[in-house]
Amino acid sequence: MTSSNPSFEKYNNAIQLIKDGNIEPLYFLIGEDQFLQKFFVDQLEIELGKIDVIDKIIMTVDELGSKEIINKINESDLFSSRKIIILRNPNLLRGKTRDELLDYCSSPNINKFVVFIQDEYSIKNKLIKELTSKSKTISTSTPFDNELKLWVSYFFRQNGHKNIPSKVIGDLLEIFGESVFTLKNEIDKLCLNLNTSQDLNNVDLNDSIHLGRSFKKFEFFNHIGKRDVFLSMQLGRSLVSKDSSMLDLIRPLNELFQELLFIKIFKGTKRSQNSYSLLSPSIRKNIPQYANNFSSKEIVLAIRRLAKIDKQIKTSKIDDKSAITEFVYSTTGNG
Repeated sequence: MTSSNPSFEKYNNAIQLIKDGNIEPLYFLIGEDQFLQKFFVDQLEIELGKIDVIDKIIMTVDELGSKEIINKINESDLFSSRKIIILRNPNLLRGKTRDELLDYCSSPNINKFVVFIQDEYSIKNKLIKELTSKSKTISTSTPFDNELKLWVSYFFRQNGHKNIPSKVIGDLLEIFGESVFTLKNEIDKLCLNLNTSQDLNNVDLNDSIHLGRSFKKFEFFNHIGKRDVFLSMQLGRSLVSKDSSMLDLIRPLNELFQELLFIKIFKGTKRSQNSYSLLSPSIRKNIPQYANNFSSKEIVLAIRRLAKIDKQIKTSKIDDKSAITEFVYSTTGNG
């Protein structure tokens, strides 16, 4: 689906195998799209629940610690109850617990179905490689447009709309195509104000779209790229006041300026798109134009500024409004 790695099962194929009753004891979901992660686990729970009662446990290393994670995976059950165990970000396991996890994967319990979820797609170490080889590994990174279109149609059908104009699909992908999670949220909100019998060719979606958090985020990045200090400041301060936080914006802002730097270094050559991106398709498409508005030095300074703000926020040395104001003014105003 979203990965060229032949060891990855295509997402839709993996879902169909589960529905057909071909269920594995170990799954490894790699990729950051929250909807795809949840949808997969939900489908697994539904199908296993048709056979018998199934419990679900969600664990993180931050909450339980490495040793307790392994204890819960290995613990025996007197009543042989069936469980789905979800372990988020297994790469955070430390010390010998990594080897203990791999030992379990070599001989998993038939009554336990373990789902590992790792958001970061680029991590390559022994643990990740071994989990990939021992588990059914599935990409949950945001797919490309051809598959996103299928999800858009699916979400409209879930809301009672069957015939979706291609222009509506295209507009939604342009603005909200940064993740399946975002698309679903925006489509669900749009459909709240639509009658299922309405012809979507005759419906003006602009008012509803412009009210959403994702559209404001899209506009904010667009004005940053255009170096419009006033509108960037207005939208940025609005986002961190009501709809988002500076920490939520740091990673996509860093990606934007890393992409601008790539173009500067390689003399206008646009990096080939991979599936893991926090930027909407419209923003990615305009990156070459945005790059013309900044010098290489200004881009590097912006990246350093983001790293500094990240540390300041995590140590409570700056609030969100001050952080966004400082970044926008320094980056779009003075450079």
